[in-house]
Amino acid sequence: MAIFAETIREEGNSLFITCSPAVAILGISSFTDNISGEDEHNFFEKFFRFSVNGIDYSEWQPLTLANITSLSFNGEKVVYMELRYVKQQQDPSAQLALSQVSLATTGAPVFKEAPVFERSIFARYFHAYDPDVIKWYVNVLQKLYDKGIIPNYMDRLNENQDNADFIAFWESIAHFVAYLVIYARKFEEFYKTDFLLTDFLEQRGLEVSDRNTLAEMNLLMENFYQHIAYRGTKHIYDRAELGAAIDGELLRLINYRPEDELLFNLYKSEHFGWNIGNASPLYKGLYLNDNINRSYETHFDILDLTKYPVYGNVTIAQDGAKSVMAVNQGGIASTDPAWRIKVDARLDYEFSFLIKMNRNSQLTVGINAYSKTGTLLNSRSYKDGQDANYFFKNIKLVRDDCYLLVKLFIYNKNRKPFAKDTTEVKQGNDLIFHEDTVYIIPDIAVTGAANIWGIRLLPMQTNYSRGLIQVNNFISLWLRNRNHAYAIDEVKSYISRYLVPYNSWIALTDVGDAGYNETEEPPETFYWAPEAPYCETTAWRPVHPVCEIKDLVWLPDMETAYCETREGGPNPKNN
Repeated sequence: MAIFAETIREEGNSLFITCSPAVAILGISSFTDNISGEDEHNFFEKFFRFSVNGIDYSEWQPLTLANITSLSFNGEKVVYMELRYVKQQQDPSAQLALSQVSLATTGAPVFKEAPVFERSIFARYFHAYDPDVIKWYVNVLQKLYDKGIIPNYMDRLNENQDNADFIAFWESIAHFVAYLVIYARKFEEFYKTDFLLTDFLEQRGLEVSDRNTLAEMNLLMENFYQHIAYRGTKHIYDRAELGAAIDGELLRLINYRPEDELLFNLYKSEHFGWNIGNASPLYKGLYLNDNINRSYETHFDILDLTKYPVYGNVTIAQDGAKSVMAVNQGGIASTDPAWRIKVDARLDYEFSFLIKMNRNSQLTVGINAYSKTGTLLNSRSYKDGQDANYFFKNIKLVRDDCYLLVKLFIYNKNRKPFAKDTTEVKQGNDLIFHEDTVYIIPDIAVTGAANIWGIRLLPMQTNYSRGLIQVNNFISLWLRNRNHAYAIDEVKSYISRYLVPYNSWIALTDVGDAGYNETEEPPETFYWAPEAPYCETTAWRPVHPVCEIKDLVWLPDMETAYCETREGGPNPKNN
């Protein structure tokens, strides 16, 4: 803790410095000052004095390290320090100046609040010995002690010539009145208190995050109508991490963190309903949706190599109508944090690109995964659950005369391995996120030559089909709700009511939903008999314990229904 100069006033050839009150200190270990124009002929003589009640000060003493460090306090008093710097100038034109003084204190114990104060309405706004409180009541106490306010016949000294009783009585009154004054000032200057300003903004109808600083909230207050006008525009998901002055209201609503994934996908009209080549009523994929492509460029063409962490001989080339990445003994890879792409380990992602390789070229594809703090993590193979960071290494594709789609999947952290897994190019395996994964960097290595086009990294699919017609502004939204004041349905309601145009329709997915995780065992599978073209496998759980036998056939005679095994006779059971 340090005591700093609050005011510096000049009287004659002296500078008088009033320091901030010091609460619960045991002593002073050193002092520093910032003086200019001082030499052996022109300098300051330094003195100090102190008080523990704000009224009675000690005699002035030379301000030396020995004197100042000899002071000792019991840690239960407020200490007031005053300094005096006297100019000693042989040259009247010398410019002696003092800009700052500070005193370093020693071993301050914890100053305990009075239990009564802790239960009062004031405790939320300031401490019993808050500097503003101390300065107010000491100022008033000094005025009460001097003649002119308290009648002169009221003695300041008792029979022992001690003023402690007078000071204790009036200090307690002034101290309590200081609570009322500072309490009122907190509301008068509400914009200086974070939770008051938060309440003010939210009561006016503008959401504030628990991570917003006081400066950011003042920015919201000063530009209130501008931020209201941002509703219904893409500014609702502005991100401070990408250069915005403050996070947009959608991010503030959910208490967004920089490590959180947030995807806002306003569909093109051809990407929902029934549109040949783009969407069908039962389609759940997202391959064509540029809005949520997490790759370095969101479109299919490769237009700017500076946006990719390329190495080796890599250029941009034209192949017909395609602008492609022409690779010769190189690819995409890096360990630089600047190239990290944010993901959420609770979502399934699709990583894909189109590639046309020379006949003898080989392809290696993987990912480097990182935690929030930048620790390199091992992903797992979807085939056997073992640590693996590559989908495949040094493979050859079946054709070299056209672009082949390499579609790879990175599954959520709770996905269970599948022994028959293979990638869609029938080689290698898909991957499962490490549970702490927050960022990834793709790794594509070409031995030989190849053209790469249409790099995509986006959620694998929605958990709903999009067979909709006559719907405008269809929005898919993935987010993590950290605002404990709102349930996810309330978040959706707030977004629909305030943040998007009235004719929008929202499909919101909380990435923490169990629907994305394999947390439950699938139910037993039973067969519906008699077997016929219309038969289907159904997840049916029998009620009666007798029927809970694996590999049963359910005979659908409603009058005489019973369970039987494939190996034995009927096992009667009442319907």
